[in-house]
Amino acid sequence: MPLGGSMKKNQPHLVRTESIYVEGNDPRQRGMARASQIAPHIRSTVRAYSELYSSLGISEPDATAAARTSMDAIRDWDPDQHLELLGVATGSGITATDLGHIVGRTEILTLAKQQPQECSTVTFQQPGRTMSAQTWDWKPQLVRNWHFHRVAALPGGHAYAGFAEHGMTGKVGLNSAGVGVHLNILKNTDDAPGGVPIHAVLARILGTAGSVDEAINIAEDAPTSASSIITVLDRNRAVNMEINPHQVALNSRDGWALRTNHFACPSQADGAQLLTPDSNTHDRMDYLESATTSAGEPTDLDNMLQVLCSPLEDGLVSVLPDPAAPNKGATLVTVRIDPANARIEMSPGAPQYASDMTVRFTVPQGQSPRVQTLQN
Repeated sequence: MPLGGSMKKNQPHLVRTESIYVEGNDPRQRGMARASQIAPHIRSTVRAYSELYSSLGISEPDATAAARTSMDAIRDWDPDQHLELLGVATGSGITATDLGHIVGRTEILTLAKQQPQECSTVTFQQPGRTMSAQTWDWKPQLVRNWHFHRVAALPGGHAYAGFAEHGMTGKVGLNSAGVGVHLNILKNTDDAPGGVPIHAVLARILGTAGSVDEAINIAEDAPTSASSIITVLDRNRAVNMEINPHQVALNSRDGWALRTNHFACPSQADGAQLLTPDSNTHDRMDYLESATTSAGEPTDLDNMLQVLCSPLEDGLVSVLPDPAAPNKGATLVTVRIDPANARIEMSPGAPQYASDMTVRFTVPQGQSPRVQTLQN
């Protein structure tokens, strides 16, 4: 059936995307530089998340308190990142607590009965050419609240590229040391707001980690309070870090490794839950098991992309917005990472539409990221 005007306009693969380049001599200046390009978008994203929290039954005082404690946790754990976020807030004309509604959104959402939407990540580990791919599924009403970015290194750190929600300094991406990260949300009975936001952990890995082991150390050092999987990879290795409020468990294997939205490490079984009673995390895992078995050994990022292309009518790995269920998640971005070639490719929407537009960032060691847009 042809899409109606407003529905077609809000299809994730048809939405106009933003791409920014951010640099600064110190953390606060880099934060100000980010805000100078997308301040109106950051303010609108604060409003969008405030509306989302309200719709999920989270009171404004509770959301604000959680946002404040998220920013305080970042200040205590990573003062430089806190300074950068203060620069983002100041440059956007908002308070640090306002910005915490975005940066700490995973933690704030632990207060809701209805949990976040679900994502799927695949990696293929082999010496010299480990690769990865992911669908990022999120609320369709937030389809315009993210951007591509290239971020210049701070002194002693690494440049990186990827995508982030407006106001965040990092999310999914690849840095100039060849370290890439993905994120999948999990759920544990002890999840709560108040810890270091998982998106702050991602930003620190991208900006400072020179290896998979350094990324693991960063995650293990962070006093987080909400459960997630961070998948970290370089050219030789991919590791799933299962994080709950009490510990980090590591999982790595040669060949294909698949992650959806449930705990897999036996050591994490205590308190582990599905995001929702009707979660399709196991159905997506079954699909990916079949797809990767049929695919065999991938040779490039196009091969990685194909295993994510579940039939759109099934609503599994690749998901379109459902007009009849506006709160149901949809695939907003599809990402592929190839550390051996210092390359990350991203496309708005489901993987089936990657040929319509793909943004390719090259992140060479010791250099600023370069961008190429591939568009039909």
